Amino acid sequence: MDSKIRTFLCQFYDQEALDSLELLAASGSSRKYYRFTFQGKSLILTEGETIEENKTFLYFTEHFSQTLDNLPTIENVSNDFTLYSQSDLGNHSLMNYLETNRVEAKALFQKSISQLVKMQVYGNENLDFSKCFSYPEFNYLMVLRDLFSFKNYFLNLIGIEFNHGKLLADFEKFAHDFEKISYKYFVFRDFQSRNIMVYNSEPYFIDYQGGLKGPPQYDLVSLLWQAKANLSKEWKKEFYNLYIEEFQKATAENIDKKEFQNAYDLCLIERLVQVLGTYGFRGIYERKKHFLESIEFALKNLSEIQDLEILSIYPEFKKIIIQLTNPTTFKSLKKTIDGK
Repeated sequence: MDSKIRTFLCQFYDQEALDSLELLAASGSSRKYYRFTFQGKSLILTEGETIEENKTFLYFTEHFSQTLDNLPTIENVSNDFTLYSQSDLGNHSLMNYLETNRVEAKALFQKSISQLVKMQVYGNENLDFSKCFSYPEFNYLMVLRDLFSFKNYFLNLIGIEFNHGKLLADFEKFAHDFEKISYKYFVFRDFQSRNIMVYNSEPYFIDYQGGLKGPPQYDLVSLLWQAKANLSKEWKKEFYNLYIEEFQKATAENIDKKEFQNAYDLCLIERLVQVLGTYGFRGIYERKKHFLESIEFALKNLSEIQDLEILSIYPEFKKIIIQLTNPTTFKSLKKTIDGK
């Protein structure tokens, strides 16, 4: 056991905590998670070397807990901010419920959407965005970063042919259009079913340290279009309408539904290509199994958006999306996924 962890557990807990410490399965990040017991209560210990990221998580947890009950409770924090203990929300995520009990999962999605709106709108009040980790706002440069990640770690790695100059022009226009989206609130940034734990039949949010100011539609897209969740069109439509209803209540605004839909479509395109950039890097480049397995689901999502009216504004971008959804493209890509 790491001496720093031993010191932390001895300072705040007891021998029971030391004896029960168990390293949990690795996640997609560099953070390590441990489970331990203290006075018969199960807790989670998080170890992360990125201090600013840890501080953001701790600040967000303190801030949003004034609005929401469905967040982990922070127990103790080390002096150097590399270790902190929090409540244990169990092992079952909303994704697990999707895989085993879709009836119950649907009710949990509805609850999660209602809680998301509270986090975005009410939690946005008096939030100090200067304490965000890395980026305070989902702006033009951040969108360009995601688009170039998609180009470099997905398109280039699978050998898709395209006109670089035309694609870069489309990327620039798309990023500017995205930045012009009018509604700006807190955005979770990675609001998907694996980051929603189900504890005592209620959804709890985790891993929101990447949050920033931006279009709230992005979080809704992230939830409804998560690749492996594979939600039906009926569920997507129902949850979209529920979100608008909850958002209008929370903001006390009459939403321009056409403008809202346009922003949603921009967020949808951005999210799907951002995900493919991540899958390309983590899967094709780093050969991580979960990300490789998710590529097929992500491409299926792309096939559902290729006819979006807004894509016609970005012709080379649209051309690539259509090419990626061609069955022959995936057949060729499958060899890369399988490492052949």
